[in-house]
Amino acid sequence: MNKIFNIIGFQASWWGCVLGVKAGMTYLGPFLMFAFLAVHIIRILDNYSELKLIILFGFIGTVIDTSMAYFGILIYNGTYFPDTYIAPLWITSMWCGFSATINHSLSWLHNRYIASAALGVISGPLSYLAGVKFGAIEFDAAPIIALIIISIYYGITVPLMYWVNEKLVISSN
Repeated sequence: MNKIFNIIGFQASWWGCVLGVKAGMTYLGPFLMFAFLAVHIIRILDNYSELKLIILFGFIGTVIDTSMAYFGILIYNGTYFPDTYIAPLWITSMWCGFSATINHSLSWLHNRYIASAALGVISGPLSYLAGVKFGAIEFDAAPIIALIIISIYYGITVPLMYWVNEKLVISSN
């Protein structure tokens, strides 16, 4: 049941982020993701290492997405200030939500770094393509270049999440 709640909660919140931007309700997605994460955190109260993972990769993901905007790969719709490169709150909330799946609905990837890299290489670009299709983001670079860069970022970041998670769990024991 925990894994089902985890994947449904994350996916519903992810779609809330994308569709909220499209509808001009930029806070809808972060609100839904916050609600999902609040319930999730209540369920894992004794697991400080997972809370650290969520916060850490919320930050790392925001830096990654901010760098993609800064270097002309992406343009975010639903930003809070015009002409800013800082990834919006809905992106940060997506990273936090995704981090919350690592020990639950995506736990089958623990210690499978090649499989987790493959997941990142494939699902990262597909997620951004969905974001483009629904108007949450735009490619500022040629789409193929943007997708290759996103694929590289996610191919590195997803296995890194599992590796960091393992180190956080070991350090908390």
